[in-house]
Amino acid sequence: MIRISTIFLCVLLAAAAMGRYRAEAAVKEAREALERLDAEAGEQRRAIQMLRAEIAYLENPERLARIAVAKTDLRPTQGAQTLNARQFAAAFGAEGASPAPGTPDPAREDVILHALAMSQLGRVE
Repeated sequence: MIRISTIFLCVLLAAAAMGRYRAEAAVKEAREALERLDAEAGEQRRAIQMLRAEIAYLENPERLARIAVAKTDLRPTQGAQTLNARQFAAAFGAEGASPAPGTPDPAREDVILHALAMSQLGRVE
């Protein structure tokens, strides 16, 4: 009887030791995975910071103004370039709208030029 209980206790002890080993191995793997994820999250944060800095540089109004001056002949909008509500409706196809007297025929005008003339692109000084 003592031998059977001794064998049973030895098997139970071996099973407990094996269970503890597996638990420790699982915890170690989980910690390593967590460390890898933390490192990857840090890299992603640095990449996001770099992208934000690049966006800030690319959207810098002074830089954009210099590029606009160098690449285009855009100037601030003049009063004669703007349209009132009726002229706008006539130029962009509102039904029943007629252009004001003395305005050019909207069918002959370039729609893109009208849109550019109406937009405020910023002042270039």
